Amino acid sequence: MGAAGTLALCASAVADGDDEDGTGITPLGDAHAFEYTPDPLSHDVEQPAASTNNPNYAAKMLGYGRQTFGDMIHAMKDSLNLGGANNVIWHDNGDVEFNGRIIGNMHDYR
Repeated sequence: MGAAGTLALCASAVADGDDEDGTGITPLGDAHAFEYTPDPLSHDVEQPAASTNNPNYAAKMLGYGRQTFGDMIHAMKDSLNLGGANNVIWHDNGDVEFNGRIIGNMHDYR
């Protein structure tokens, strides 16, 4: 049977309200009501911290333009005697982490 014939057969079954043709289609009026029951919260839920070592994402996260943030990075690294190869992590509150320690706040370098 072609697509047009299958479509006509399905439409006929819906209009007639029966399932005698084996298509598995039943009228919407015969559907059972959905009953919502929330799943209990598990204790496995973790809230990931908003932090990154990507300066492009950090600039957006902290609300700065990329050029401004780049200037802030240079000022921060100069002030803290860090080089270009010293990677830091920026947190969503502006804290700057290096080697597992908070060493400053990015908002101080505006």
